[in-house]
Amino acid sequence: MALKLSIVIPVYNAARFLESCFACLGRQGLHPGEWEVIAVDDGSTDDSPSLLDARAGQVDWLSVVHQDNQGAGVARNRGLGMARGEYVYFFDVDDALAEGSLRALLDRCVDESLDVLFFGGKLAYESPEVEREHPQDPRYFERRQTPGVVSGEDMFVAQQRDGNYCGQPCLLMVRRQFALENDIRFAEGIINEDNLYVIRATLRAQRADVDQGLYYTYNVRGGTVTTDNAKGARRFLAHLVLAQEFELERLRALGRGRYDVADKLDPLVNWYLDIVIENCPEDLSEAHGLGSGTLQPIVAAARLAQRVVAAHAEGRKLKEELTEQSLRLEKAERELQEIEQSTTWKIGSAITAIPRAIKDGARR
Repeated sequence: MALKLSIVIPVYNAARFLESCFACLGRQGLHPGEWEVIAVDDGSTDDSPSLLDARAGQVDWLSVVHQDNQGAGVARNRGLGMARGEYVYFFDVDDALAEGSLRALLDRCVDESLDVLFFGGKLAYESPEVEREHPQDPRYFERRQTPGVVSGEDMFVAQQRDGNYCGQPCLLMVRRQFALENDIRFAEGIINEDNLYVIRATLRAQRADVDQGLYYTYNVRGGTVTTDNAKGARRFLAHLVLAQEFELERLRALGRGRYDVADKLDPLVNWYLDIVIENCPEDLSEAHGLGSGTLQPIVAAARLAQRVVAAHAEGRKLKEELTEQSLRLEKAERELQEIEQSTTWKIGSAITAIPRAIKDGARR
């Protein structure tokens, strides 16, 4: 039987989730010999490496590769490079899929000869505390587009129109050869690396469709990369890179005459830039990795962003001072008007009228 699906799973200190993860994948209705799992151990320091190796020795569908800790982007790209299936799917070890989901999604991909199939998901919180501290948009993982094969660019316009473009790679299944031929990869060396993979897969697709089923369950937990990096230097660096990449996509769309696509990319670029300004560190050395390796080209942009932040701060300070002065002047004018209209002012004016007239006459 031909290998139809490769499931890539980055693993970092996830020993407590491995058993439930493999049990979930075993309930997907996939036939022996048509699927594989590639688990990339990203330098785990818990029991994940030994548990993965032990399971790989028991089943023929699991391949395990170990690497030094380099981040989820490197791990996923390595898994993609090892994949052999017609389609590839990225799964997070601590999340879940409804029973039979991958069977249904894979069949639809094959039947429609799709480059990309989008589908929906839902949220689950580890605890009430996590929900209070890290609330998520409950509709972020929904797919509200009308099913039907369209280009990826048309799909993106529809997603932005409906307000539910989603940069989550676990909510799409991609044809492997299409991904390789179009350089559809994850960003490396930053957090939020999946945004690059999703936007490229979306915009490059010639044949894309959507399934509105909520197959995926995204589990929100405390102490994860997502929740731990909600602000700060790492967030600054990631969104600086992403702003640049999304702006390049916007320019490509303009060059191809897809002004509707460029128009829908524009708010995403601006959103990334707002986060850059909000999180720009005073000391750029806090943005670890800046100026080394593949990140060297953005050092100048980082410094420019820092100057922009300083200018904004100075502008805000000046505006606040001017506003404060204006408010003091308005207050003084109101008090003067109140005094002039008061009975005390009128009586005082009458009492001093004669002395003032004598004094004025003496001056003449």
